[in-house]
Amino acid sequence: MTITENLYCSYYTKSEYITDYMVKRLQVQSDSIILEPSAGDGVFIDPLLEIDSNLNITAIDLNPETVTLLKGKYSNNPNIKILEADTLLDNSLDQKVIVNGYYDKIIGNPPYGAWQDYKKREELKKRYKGYYVKETYTLFLLRCVSLLRRHGTLTFIIPDTFLNLHMHKQLREYILLNTKISEILMIPSNFFPGVNFGYANLTIITVKKCSKEDALNNTIRIISGLKKVSDIENITEEKNLEKYNIINIKQKEVFDSIDMAFLIKSGDDIRRLINNSETTLGDLADCVTGFYSGDNSRFFKVANSQVRNISKCEVIKTEEINYNFIDYPDILDGIDEQRCFIPVIKGNSKGYLRKDEWFLNWSKEAVQHYKTDKKARFQNSQYYFRKGIALPMVKASKVSASLIDNKVFDQSIVGVFPKDTKHLYLLLALINSDIANTIIQTINHTANNSANYIKKIPIVIPSDTLLAKINKLVENQISQIKKTGSHDKNIDLELNKIFKELYQG
Repeated sequence: MTITENLYCSYYTKSEYITDYMVKRLQVQSDSIILEPSAGDGVFIDPLLEIDSNLNITAIDLNPETVTLLKGKYSNNPNIKILEADTLLDNSLDQKVIVNGYYDKIIGNPPYGAWQDYKKREELKKRYKGYYVKETYTLFLLRCVSLLRRHGTLTFIIPDTFLNLHMHKQLREYILLNTKISEILMIPSNFFPGVNFGYANLTIITVKKCSKEDALNNTIRIISGLKKVSDIENITEEKNLEKYNIINIKQKEVFDSIDMAFLIKSGDDIRRLINNSETTLGDLADCVTGFYSGDNSRFFKVANSQVRNISKCEVIKTEEINYNFIDYPDILDGIDEQRCFIPVIKGNSKGYLRKDEWFLNWSKEAVQHYKTDKKARFQNSQYYFRKGIALPMVKASKVSASLIDNKVFDQSIVGVFPKDTKHLYLLLALINSDIANTIIQTINHTANNSANYIKKIPIVIPSDTLLAKINKLVENQISQIKKTGSHDKNIDLELNKIFKELYQG
């Protein structure tokens, strides 16, 4: 497989395993009217013609060079129409939408994340009101489903971010109510050489246009666990399926889920827990994003040269550090003395306690810059210099939260600030537990945490006796880390056992 990437953000599919799977899922008949809305070099057209050389195929692409190549390639086939057009905005396609669709089959690999100039973005906002227009693949999916006739079939390669992210909620609603989602095949992005999204993987989604009633009575098959691209052949041929993870989930269950999200990362118990919890983290705590200096290399310094330091910040001198900053009455206005660097919460940690590895210029001049510079963000400042919990924005395989002890936290952190201080250690221990890690990965399976997803963590309030036990265990863990620099694994095991029993009985 090879991939061509250009300013149109096209990733050309060159895997026979993938094209064979998608063409078979399309279930083409000789009289099918077919659309390829982002045709590229015609990779789907050729296997379709192998089924029937007289198929009626329209191939659209925005790139004039691509269109010229396609016209030359298929010049001897009168049943293939090649159009240079914008699938998202083309007026002739609008007419086909108005008559409730035209195409029987639609197949494609739409562009991901293509840059839209501001003029086009405004036009897309008008046409696709309420939808997230910065991500092109979602608009292609929406547009092409609207171009399908009733009972027509679509199969697309798209990133898996549509499954859970808030920005795609309206798209999920449309798809869930207007199509039967036959199958979602989850595939690693590295099945495409040269493509390895840090934030997501890919899916191949197959849907059939239908009524709302039929849609909500449908059962979706979701397949994951593929290790190599040749595994797709097994799925295509429906053989050796026991090797893979297969979930069958009612479409109505997805529709009834929080934000209509596909909570498929774990089992039914976790999904029910998330959807039916009476209390969430957002009820017990404020979850907010931290500060940004606008220029980290200028305003941050590090404790030593071993600190992971992509901004290439200087190493701090002892005489520059002020550890008495909390005593200043107007600390949000900065420090008016030579010792003006303060420890700040930034990046990942091992949990519970952090070493002071990052220091921030908190002079009056620097703070004035943070408050007024266009790039800087002095956001959620009412939470600076308070006690809370730091949850790294960038996920690791295991979520690891630590205390914020009256410090500033930067934008690499989601700050969790309990509304009642009695819940501080409870929430700290919960977020560091295995069950919370599973829940967080289920709510949002992509590479980043954010405040709005963290708020959804279901909370089971323990009895006063159990709360006291949890608090004591956390105190002992913190004391252990202070003394030795490492965790007591037995305490971790005991806390994990407590939360497993609380959440799963």
